[in-house]
Amino acid sequence: MSVLEKFGVEIFTQHNIFERISADKPFRPDNPAFIFIKSGTIKLKQHFRDLELSENMFMVTDPQTIYEMVSVSDDFQSRMVSYKRDFISALSLKFNRLITYRYFRQQMNIGVPFLQDEMDVVWKSVNFLKYILDSPTEMTYKKEMVEHLFSVFCYQMAGIISKEDNNSMSQMSRQEEIVFNFLTDLAEHHLTERSVEFYAERQSITTRHLSSVVKMITGKSASQIIAVIVMNEAKVLLNSSKKPVSEISSILGFSDQYSFSHFFKKHLEVSPSQYRNQFET
Repeated sequence: MSVLEKFGVEIFTQHNIFERISADKPFRPDNPAFIFIKSGTIKLKQHFRDLELSENMFMVTDPQTIYEMVSVSDDFQSRMVSYKRDFISALSLKFNRLITYRYFRQQMNIGVPFLQDEMDVVWKSVNFLKYILDSPTEMTYKKEMVEHLFSVFCYQMAGIISKEDNNSMSQMSRQEEIVFNFLTDLAEHHLTERSVEFYAERQSITTRHLSSVVKMITGKSASQIIAVIVMNEAKVLLNSSKKPVSEISSILGFSDQYSFSHFFKKHLEVSPSQYRNQFET
């Protein structure tokens, strides 16, 4: 049984983080995680944005999002705190709305900066949690220690985010709220709904208004973002499973394999089979 399965949380460093972050193909994280960068740089593609993280920055990854690593510097030093959703829910912590908002804000920008002293404190907290998790010594209350140390870490993060955002949940503009709701709906419904009309109706606004606001906030149209999300989903299914292309087209809500292949080739200029062949050894 893995550490994550046993305790609900696991810590990765720059030495083994790529066991969880694919270096050569688009990937979907199995579990949500915080990634902290102490030195160096890592560049990722996230949804419709390029994301660059450097010294004293962090990001929140989520299984609903597909990522692609672009590059990593030689002096890259990091910690990744990966956890199970049911584990954090069981702890009854009171910071989920702040984390959700920060995750949204992060998608609109390029990473979240830390002050040096904030990074130092969180880094020490994460390292101590890792020490307890990795310790081969039998500890009578190890599970309880992990739960409390992880809670301390979470409240550290919530405090930093709360301080930085200064009640920004209540300050989210109407335009940001529309985009936030659009991305939330898209994460839930992209396998069955690809029309801008559907997502506009979900918010009782016109398709023109939704498209205009999404373009203003993200730089891309609503239809472009829908296509990116569906394409990313297709890439992961093609490079990480042996499912036939016909089955993948059905999973993605296409009427037949031809429609899916036409859509895929239109956006990537290669067929689904040609794309899959890149990853076969």
